[in-house]
Amino acid sequence: MVLIKSPSVWVAWGVLSLLLVLPNDAWADPQLRKLECVNVQAAVLESGASLGVTREVLHEALLAGIKAKLPRLKVDPSCPNRIFFKVFIQNLSQGLIDAFYGHVTFEVRRKATFVDTSLSLDARAWDGESYVHGTRDKAKTSVLDLLNNYLAQFEADYKAANP
Repeated sequence: MVLIKSPSVWVAWGVLSLLLVLPNDAWADPQLRKLECVNVQAAVLESGASLGVTREVLHEALLAGIKAKLPRLKVDPSCPNRIFFKVFIQNLSQGLIDAFYGHVTFEVRRKATFVDTSLSLDARAWDGESYVHGTRDKAKTSVLDLLNNYLAQFEADYKAANP
């Protein structure tokens, strides 16, 4: 039988044991706690011929996704908390090239207050961003798939913070 005498090994085992018994809400993002309402906004900047990705399409998909995945989160245009979904997309179709590329950002912003000055500001509470590319015929689907992925990630973090 081997007896472990190193203090660092015992500390490592202790930390690992503690992490395994912590409740799920200990891992939750505190910036999402008590988030009860959001104002939903979508924006698109398209360059080149249109790829069918419009502000209206994104806004409707965002509203439908929130309603389906986060029914407790109230959508209210007067709410100071906001979910932004922003898309920049470039149409590269020229000659034999039939492609697009772009950048997608999903942000949840909340009103926050500095404790020492009581100054109010708009702070990012949760975000995700990525690049997107592919053939022109897949542009709209690719952007909407990314939106659904961000909504699923946000759903998991929101539910962990608000059990």
